[in-house]
Amino acid sequence: MNDGISDSIEFTEDGPEGASIWLSSHAIAAMIEAATKAGRCETGGILIGRYGAEGWSADVVEATPKPKGSGSGWFWFRRSKTGLASLLESRWQAGLYYVGEWHSHPGGVPVPSRDDVRAMRRIAGDQSYHCPSPVLMILAGRPRTGWSVSSTLFRRGHEVRLEAGRK
Repeated sequence: MNDGISDSIEFTEDGPEGASIWLSSHAIAAMIEAATKAGRCETGGILIGRYGAEGWSADVVEATPKPKGSGSGWFWFRRSKTGLASLLESRWQAGLYYVGEWHSHPGGVPVPSRDDVRAMRRIAGDQSYHCPSPVLMILAGRPRTGWSVSSTLFRRGHEVRLEAGRK
């Protein structure tokens, strides 16, 4: 993906159970805007969307900017929960749900770190999230060199990396 991307992306996994995650152009634009503003520091937020009726599929329609009180540095991001309960309540009224997390790797690669994997496994096991199979999107790159994004599904304690294709 490059800096001028405007299309949505569908990520798929063709294994025995399969999975499909659609990332809207609106969510991509929000992630790029937040990462550009953050400069050399990581940033991130939550992913909001809906689940499909058949198989494991999700549509990510919104990627939020970092909540107030979040912390970040060159190689780390810690998301705050400030304001998320009311935001998610309003989205729930519209039939949308928390589906996962996103964060940036400025100038890096869109591959989950060990810390990323541990954090997502904690989320998958935390009943308060109501999300036993969360998605992690990582946006990597810089405005001048372009962007790339990855999608990883955390299902039943396993990481499922999905492949990107345009939709």
